[in-house]
Amino acid sequence: MATTKTRDLAIHGGTPVRGKDSPLPQRLPQEVNPKAKEYFSQLVDSGLQENFLGRFEKEFGKLLGVKHVVGIANCTAACHTALAAAGVGPGDEVVAAPVTDYGTIYGIIAQRAIPVFADVNPLNGNVTGESVEKVTTKKTRAIIIVHMAGIPCDMDPILDVAKQHGLPVIEDCCQAHLATYKGRITGTIGDIGCFSFDTGKLLSVLTGGAAVTNDAEYAARLMNFAGSRGSYGEGSDYGRRHKVLGMNYRFDSVRAALALAELEVLPQQIARRKAITKRLTALLSRIDGIIPCPVPDNSESVYWIYPFIVEIEKFTVGLHQFADAIGAEGLNPRAVKGCYRSPAPWPFYAVCDSFDFLNDLRFTYTAGAQPGGPSDTYLSREYSVAMTPNAKWYVDHMLSWLFTHKYSDRDIADIAEMIRKAADAYRR
Repeated sequence: MATTKTRDLAIHGGTPVRGKDSPLPQRLPQEVNPKAKEYFSQLVDSGLQENFLGRFEKEFGKLLGVKHVVGIANCTAACHTALAAAGVGPGDEVVAAPVTDYGTIYGIIAQRAIPVFADVNPLNGNVTGESVEKVTTKKTRAIIIVHMAGIPCDMDPILDVAKQHGLPVIEDCCQAHLATYKGRITGTIGDIGCFSFDTGKLLSVLTGGAAVTNDAEYAARLMNFAGSRGSYGEGSDYGRRHKVLGMNYRFDSVRAALALAELEVLPQQIARRKAITKRLTALLSRIDGIIPCPVPDNSESVYWIYPFIVEIEKFTVGLHQFADAIGAEGLNPRAVKGCYRSPAPWPFYAVCDSFDFLNDLRFTYTAGAQPGGPSDTYLSREYSVAMTPNAKWYVDHMLSWLFTHKYSDRDIADIAEMIRKAADAYRR
């Protein structure tokens, strides 16, 4: 029932900030660089022999300022490849982010290793050096962090912990293309960086990915695992020997041609994204009960999604009702979401409470194939959000939507007004 304070809200029959006659721009359909047609023609005319994969890897490396790039089928495969290259194996522990997509965790399970979740900064969903240190043990073999929403993790303390324990750091940059931490581009700060080029990502070719590194040995391992299926061209009449387990995870030249075209316009799109999100953050910072997710000092987020904290205790409705009110004002209700058990598309969630298979490995490993053997402590490890209370708080208080560089200055002002309108109406 509408009250005097809420009757102006569109969800209660009021006039929306943006009606159906003036919708906000959406991320999709994607604006595709016309150069893609030229590259596709070159590829077809060459009989599929033009090496667009090599060209893309070279240009992506130049943009990031990194020595080695291995194009991989998708970011899930890239994270798996990175973990394999880091030497993660059965029974090893891997420190991981508790708020992420399944793709970050899959490689740990695929290597028959044990995910151990570090807690997060409750205001931005990123793991911290302190939380990583708390869960690092003698069994830890690697650390895989996620730059949530395109906001860089505070990397220096994490790298300090890694150095102290002699551990490689893998950056999952699926949402963080060209974000910067103290002048360094995400993906080039740790030992290996993993990127996604899937639908809706900052660089999208529908599906694709890459792993990058400045270390020649890691680069060789990445290529061997993802591209050579663990084989080496030596020592047999057949011409190669499979010395280690490997996969067929390679990116292809058809999608690489599109990726090369999209790469050419990515810096301009990211620059626009950074400029307009600064304006939006300034506007939202003025609203009592709304906290834009903080970015580390001297760093820049690229906001794949734009996340903000709703101090829901200050309002008379729950998080999802708050989201519904914003959606009715014109911020696509299919795009606004809470992270925790959200039914909306593009969900993020607390891993410990959403990946049921972690607590019933009969659906993951067959008998005798569990990490370290059937009696491994993994089988008695109980995963729940109680492990990461800050992560639970974050997903219970965060809303976000799929942000786009297509927004005009007026769009940004109207988005801020939608959120302000809901906050003012529901504030206690």
